Amino acid sequence: MISFFSTGYISRYILITILGIVIWLPSFLLSSEYNGVQSYAYDSISLILAKSTFLSTIISFVITLVSALLLNTYAIKYGVVGKVSTLIFALYIIFSSALVEDFHNNPVVWANLILIFVWGNMMDLPYTRKPIPVIFNASFLIGLASLFYTPLVFLFTFIWLSVIVHRMMSWRNLLVSIIGIILPYFFLMIISFSMGKLLEECYLLFNNLKIDFTPVLTSNPTEIIILVGLVIIIVVSAFGISGKLSERNINLRRNLLTTIVLLVLIYLILIVFTKTLVTLLLLCIPSVILVSNWVSFVKKPRFYNIALVSLTVIIIL
Repeated sequence: MISFFSTGYISRYILITILGIVIWLPSFLLSSEYNGVQSYAYDSISLILAKSTFLSTIISFVITLVSALLLNTYAIKYGVVGKVSTLIFALYIIFSSALVEDFHNNPVVWANLILIFVWGNMMDLPYTRKPIPVIFNASFLIGLASLFYTPLVFLFTFIWLSVIVHRMMSWRNLLVSIIGIILPYFFLMIISFSMGKLLEECYLLFNNLKIDFTPVLTSNPTEIIILVGLVIIIVVSAFGISGKLSERNINLRRNLLTTIVLLVLIYLILIVFTKTLVTLLLLCIPSVILVSNWVSFVKKPRFYNIALVSLTVIIIL
């Protein structure tokens, strides 16, 4: 599987798209309404779509394909995988469909698309001479992503830690990150105030900022197997990369380190605040990046081939 998707033939893209359609087929045929953690932006989108679950599922599928392709493009650009690899494209489709319970149409699909641009901006930091616009763009996008899942607003710490890792620490960069994240809320509050709905909108926006350490549990044996399998592969990849960071060039080393930071921060956010099984898919972006990088350069990928193929089959079934 790893070597197969380490090439960039058009047939690979077609095959991955077909794989995505197969995985999403139950959702296309039996689309259901999302009823997980409340999402301000996603609820608004559902109203615009007149709560058409089938249309929402189609849009979510297209967004997932675009997200996978975009993440794959960014990874190639910044040297995370080979120059013609489609591995990230494939793994994102698989990982993002791993724990969706009964619905593929969920706010995490939209939030992840925005977070891919955030990750891409942070990967660009070591290559830019003007970090302030890059940091502002990433921060503003985090603010937008948090409209789909409010606790993501605390990813401003990802911006700060990325700045520290890339040795661009300054009060301007830190201040710009805060301004960027607050700006979407500022505009939203102005609109809500002009409509006389400020208090109601504030309640809907910040209702998810409740501390809830209750773990996400599932009684489905298949989901337990998938979750355990994914955790093992992701943890092994993260520790494997951490142990070999010194062997990478400086920019790639720092970018991989910030990706590990993103994985840890999202995990901490999910521990602290209200979540459902679907919100675990917020871990997809850093997980796919780290797993793809590790298995692409590991000397003996047989175990990872077997594990990834097995998980793919179980997810499809």
